[in-house]
Amino acid sequence: MSALNDIDEPDLLKRLISGDEQAFTFIYKIYWPVLYSHALRMLHDEEEAKDVVQELFLNFHAKSTGLSGQTKLSAYLYVSLRNRILNLIRQQRVKFDYLGNLALFTQHNDNPILDNIHEKELQKSINAEIDRLPPKMRRIFELSRKEYLTHKEIASRLEISDKTVKTQINNALKSLRLKIDAFIFVKIWIIFSVFLD
Repeated sequence: MSALNDIDEPDLLKRLISGDEQAFTFIYKIYWPVLYSHALRMLHDEEEAKDVVQELFLNFHAKSTGLSGQTKLSAYLYVSLRNRILNLIRQQRVKFDYLGNLALFTQHNDNPILDNIHEKELQKSINAEIDRLPPKMRRIFELSRKEYLTHKEIASRLEISDKTVKTQINNALKSLRLKIDAFIFVKIWIIFSVFLD
């Protein structure tokens, strides 16, 4: 905490606004652990906490040269983080509300044939998205999910590091999650449209 207290924020901000990349790197190194810790306390999920802080810094870097010289750096970062986390929580609530309503709908409209069709459509959609992954990422993902190899086994087979394997699998899962969430959202929308007509 003393490192944060010793920062000359006005000077650092001035350098950042002038496009000094070393100033940004310094801010990143100093504030990342504190912001991550705060995000983790609020989200209780390591990956989500890392993602939200990473997105914050990407956005911060893109806007850094347009900041006002009067900006209080620490306050700006904390408020940005809080807003991102609140938006994420809101999005999750909306998603859970949709999924909850879908669960209620399917309980009252149980149809094994339709369930089977939806399951096949979802599997087809997942397979299509896996096929669209970059070749190296797809190969690593398939070795993990279809051949059930460990990260170490994949790394050994492809002669790459364990860290590369982990990164590629995480990136594949993020990409697939976005596509599958969009697919589910469309299905929910169609079901509700039919239900409400």
